[in-house]
Amino acid sequence: MSIMNYLKKKLEEIFYLPKNQWKEVDKLIYGLDDYFLYNKKEIEERRFKAIKEAFIHHYNNNLFYHKYCKENNISPDEIKSTEDLAKIPMIPDKIFKDYPSEEPKKLYEWLYRVSSIDIGNFDFNGKNLQDFLEWAEKKLDGVVTHSSGTTGKFSFMFRDEITRKRMFYSADKTLVFSIYPPNDDAHVIYPGPVKTHLTMGRWIAEGTKIFDEDHRHFLTDRPLSLDIIRIMSGQIRGMGDKLKLMVIKKAMEKGQQKLIKLLQLMEKQKKQIYLITFPFQLYDLMKIMEKEGVYLDMGESNSVIITGGGWKIHENRKVSSEEFSKMVEEFFGIERNNYRDVYGMSEMNGLALDCESRYKHLVPWIYPIVLDENNEPVGYGEEGRFAFLDSASYSYPGFIITGDKVRILESCPECGREGIVIEGEISRMAGAEAKGCGNLMRELMVEEMR
Repeated sequence: MSIMNYLKKKLEEIFYLPKNQWKEVDKLIYGLDDYFLYNKKEIEERRFKAIKEAFIHHYNNNLFYHKYCKENNISPDEIKSTEDLAKIPMIPDKIFKDYPSEEPKKLYEWLYRVSSIDIGNFDFNGKNLQDFLEWAEKKLDGVVTHSSGTTGKFSFMFRDEITRKRMFYSADKTLVFSIYPPNDDAHVIYPGPVKTHLTMGRWIAEGTKIFDEDHRHFLTDRPLSLDIIRIMSGQIRGMGDKLKLMVIKKAMEKGQQKLIKLLQLMEKQKKQIYLITFPFQLYDLMKIMEKEGVYLDMGESNSVIITGGGWKIHENRKVSSEEFSKMVEEFFGIERNNYRDVYGMSEMNGLALDCESRYKHLVPWIYPIVLDENNEPVGYGEEGRFAFLDSASYSYPGFIITGDKVRILESCPECGREGIVIEGEISRMAGAEAKGCGNLMRELMVEEMR
């Protein structure tokens, strides 16, 4: 069996929903051969049906969201066409850190109120929050992730089995099968820790399960617990915390050198790699390579590099996608089409992938909306706050207002593929907090890597 067929078989074994369980959104996630080549009119009709069906589900099954819709005087009966989609009440992404306490019982009670699924009775016997997250993940047969907590409070995302399968099936299909097909000895590399519930690491740990263990490579096997993440985000309490931080920093510093050696070995053996990382981390790696005179030629093996998490490298410097792709080509010998940046966030079950012209294509079950300072929708080509209606989310309402500033276009002006695209750089709105595990990992690593 070829590796392509093997990976597709594993993808279906792990993340496929049986056809008799499909909702409207599953016709898009599982039914489309290509997320970026399709009949536009037909897909717009399917997306509307999927979003309305999701809205009905959350309206009828979510205690908090039902009340929220009532307060906004909106019910599913009023959503009759695509033009009505902007009426669907959206919630700010900060809602996922609005729990009253990190005490497991209180966190569970909050989860019960904001979930759109039956999460059953509370039967957790421990007191440790890390253990509670693992308990909740098993109970949901899903995946539980949290943000970096850099503002002093974590955001928690609880995905049930259905949402988990939809998310990782579509993510693998987008990243592994949409850029360059894997060959018979493809290896995936993530230069970060995966024994964690921190979003990026947990996603990679779950999503790369379609590869066997010999073809998955991670920065460190050390667990990244909530306690360590608190310390990394600046909440240091005493000498013990300082020692813990020193240990993880040294492990990750060694990991960067280990990664260079691994890449050199892969190049020598002409292995194809799928390197998935943060832009700043790749930037720092290339600076180490430059200092040590390491230049690789991985183009012959059709290797692929994927970054996610934005372009912010240093406080006062941003690297454009054009400049960054030139650096990747120089240090890895990978042609520009095989380097892509991807946009995603903890709350969204779908990725926006760069095309060759560096426009980010949203998957068809995500309906994007750009809002002005009064939270009113603006037209294509205008800059504003990014919001979206995500019909793939089953365990929580995926109708989210973010703190990101974007400009969207109705179609890509360059590549000819279908779908709404994000044009140019994605930044944060004024007053929005710095986001994500990418920022946290940067704080952890950049200082040590110079």
